[in-house]
Amino acid sequence: MAVSSAAYGRQRYISSRTVESVAKQLTGRVYEVLSEQAALHAADPNSYRDNHVSVAQLRDDILRDEYSTWRRKKVWDAVQKKVERNSNVRPMVREGRSGDVGRVWEWVGAVGRLESSPQSGGHERRKSGRVSFGGDTFIEPRREEEVGEVTRWKEQGGYY
Repeated sequence: MAVSSAAYGRQRYISSRTVESVAKQLTGRVYEVLSEQAALHAADPNSYRDNHVSVAQLRDDILRDEYSTWRRKKVWDAVQKKVERNSNVRPMVREGRSGDVGRVWEWVGAVGRLESSPQSGGHERRKSGRVSFGGDTFIEPRREEEVGEVTRWKEQGGYY
């Protein structure tokens, strides 16, 4: 009896550690998806109308290779707990364009510019599609004698 309870306890411990490590990896993927959606919406709100992602659709997308319902639920509960504790994510309930009401996550943290991200190859692409044959420098350097004296603005009244 003691051997079987020790084996059961060991199995539960190993299982919970495995779930926790998988949840940490998946939480990182969730943050990537949410920040990418926010960046796409910020760059082109006409094409990407929603700045949030449905939790159910995100769960199905991220856990598409997990077929065990018990393990799927355990892992997603851990991921959901981690994501909703992050201050860069705003959980809320919204109605989608198709009329279904569901829980969504919105990324409210800092959003990187897509135009300058080296991963997407966007550092050479311009939004308008125009080509610039000039260099990256847009401001010509001034000579020392062209720069005048710098004066500071002075307020008329005193501060209280």
